[in-house]
Amino acid sequence: MAGSFEIFRKYQRGLLVVVAIMAMIAFFVLPPFLQMGSGTLAGDPLVASWSGGEFRESDLERSVAMRSVVNRFLVEAAAEAGRDPSRLPLFPESEEAVVRTRLLVAEADAAGVVVSDATINGFLADWTNDQLPAGKFDEILSRLRLGSMGVSEKDLFDALRYELTARNMLLLFQTGFSGDPPGWRWDAYRRLRQRAILEVIPVPAVSLADRVPAPSESQLEAFFESHKEDLPDPASPDPGFREPHRVAFEYLVADRETFAAAAAEEVTDDAIRAYYEENKERLFRTTTKDEPADEPADEPADEPADEPADEPADEPAQSDQSRRSPPRLRVRSVSTAEESPAADEPGPAESGDPEPVAVEREPGPDSQPVDEPAPAAGDAQTEEPAEGPTEGPAEEPTEGPTEGPTEGPAEGPAEDAQTDGGVEPLEKVRDRIVEELAGRRADEKIDAIFSAVASDLTAYAEDFALWQARGSEGGDPPRPPDFEKIAEAQGLTAGRSELVGLQEAAEVEGIGRSFDFLRDPRSRFGIRQRSWLEMMFGDGSLERRPVTSRDAAGNRYLSWKTKDQSEFVPSFAAVRDDVERAWRIIEARGLAREKAEELIDQARTREVTLEALAAGRDDVSMTQVGPFSWYVESGPRPVLARPPGLFLPGEAFMRAAFGLAEGEVAVAFNEPQTVCYCIRMIDLDPPASELRARFLEDRADQAPLDAVAQRTYSGVFDRWMEGLETRYRLRWERPPRLPSR
Repeated sequence: MAGSFEIFRKYQRGLLVVVAIMAMIAFFVLPPFLQMGSGTLAGDPLVASWSGGEFRESDLERSVAMRSVVNRFLVEAAAEAGRDPSRLPLFPESEEAVVRTRLLVAEADAAGVVVSDATINGFLADWTNDQLPAGKFDEILSRLRLGSMGVSEKDLFDALRYELTARNMLLLFQTGFSGDPPGWRWDAYRRLRQRAILEVIPVPAVSLADRVPAPSESQLEAFFESHKEDLPDPASPDPGFREPHRVAFEYLVADRETFAAAAAEEVTDDAIRAYYEENKERLFRTTTKDEPADEPADEPADEPADEPADEPADEPAQSDQSRRSPPRLRVRSVSTAEESPAADEPGPAESGDPEPVAVEREPGPDSQPVDEPAPAAGDAQTEEPAEGPTEGPAEEPTEGPTEGPTEGPAEGPAEDAQTDGGVEPLEKVRDRIVEELAGRRADEKIDAIFSAVASDLTAYAEDFALWQARGSEGGDPPRPPDFEKIAEAQGLTAGRSELVGLQEAAEVEGIGRSFDFLRDPRSRFGIRQRSWLEMMFGDGSLERRPVTSRDAAGNRYLSWKTKDQSEFVPSFAAVRDDVERAWRIIEARGLAREKAEELIDQARTREVTLEALAAGRDDVSMTQVGPFSWYVESGPRPVLARPPGLFLPGEAFMRAAFGLAEGEVAVAFNEPQTVCYCIRMIDLDPPASELRARFLEDRADQAPLDAVAQRTYSGVFDRWMEGLETRYRLRWERPPRLPSR
């Protein structure tokens, strides 16, 4: 009987072919099937999933790229229509925004929301103020067909339909809050205008941390792993062990008042008279009722309007579309669901200038975000245009004759001025001329000093770079300029910092809030304001490069970055003590609340004030806080008050405190939940009855109330989105990445 080897030799050619085919199957076909069973595809892992689908890496990359293409199309279309693209809110190009939009589209589909071709064309007409012919859209689209991300007309239409579907779903959510629900506006007024005086006894969680049983190493390591990628936030109840971006810097301060006072002593009578003679017709003309004041020669001419003056700002979108023929993209085989008037014509909610906006942006009165629509303050279905009044010429700030010249006869009534051929006398304007000339000379001197110092710093930076390039053979490093000596010699003030984070740098007096102006052709006026923090912490900022800035008072700063430490995740061993401390504080929160509630119970039982209660104890102390309001007006939007005596009180604390009547007590944590406060209300002024009367008297001043009510709406919206993500069982396999730009 022939052996197996003889059989193989007899049929070896055929067997080798079979083995080769099986090897090919095993190599090319089997792995995908095996990997599909484990839930991942080779090279294309799962990123996020929900009850209706999933996003893999390739899906998410394409979705983000498509949103970028849509944004580019909208920017170029707006620019062709004469609008400033830098002022237009666009869709955020982040992974989280894309996934959130997908959930909103799923919710819209379930609710029967449909976006028709006519709606898309109407949106484009509104976006471009009906200024572009159809051919322009084709021309813009042709420029976007780049590489493998070629975009057809249908692709763009489908992408716009997708984004507008999500937006319309949000408009439906917004409808329930149009005009503010009853009580919101009164509550906002109370938060701004009512002031409280409290007795508080703080119970810090850290004071009870020693009572917490010691954690095991495995517990601490697991705790570290769960928070190692989070940046620390003083206002957050959750810890963060990732080291933030930090910089060290040195700076010089030129106090403008000091330099101007010194320069004023050098201004001569001849210089004053020469300035007066040169500028009297332009700056020092008297005004009469029949003759408006001349504008300064350096005032800009009327700015070209971004939008046509005859555009009806408040006309509903439906009637607007019925009276015009908007430019159309030629749609090729675009099929939609059966259109209904409610879905096709969004109605008054999309009046004005309906624009897609950032999914992530906090809703505010100046823009309508795609993910976070701001509730209209007045009309039940009016959506504010995203750009506000800056788009229409009718809303431009008046800088013409009604204001008068900025340095001219705006002082006092025109009829009281003593005329001398229509010009104010020198004696009357002498002080203003001295101030102007002294200010110019002060700026010139500061510029000269800063220019010289900047040259020295630049030379040092070049020498330092050469020394680094030489390596070990470079000898001793070059010595940097001594800011202390420079400041002493030039009448400046010097300062320096160790490595500090962004928030710490912002709190440095003066320079932390300083800024400068940067040329930017995308900006409406060709320049934009750039903060000093951006110069220090922004992308592209360099070490040993001098930068200048100024503050609102006119003080000038020259600074440079001496060290730059990027974000990084430290090792567990390096931050073990910090990890244990954070762990103990979190575990001690329950003990802090228990102690605070015991104190409150004693105060109720004994019917004493917190001051009397604390007087007999060594472990606690009472502090009287106030008067203070819940919110304070700061800039365009009110901010939560932080009165002395309270550490980061937060919304929960304010809600508990302002919910008390006189003499009542409560317990509340601060925002980071590091301190549990015993609270007793001493006085609430004015009382509710008087406050309601003032509320009716002040109803014309609604802007601050809108901003406070907006915060309430934002909280409702955030909870709605969280509920949406929970209902669709959204799950991220990795943290979503931020936009790369």
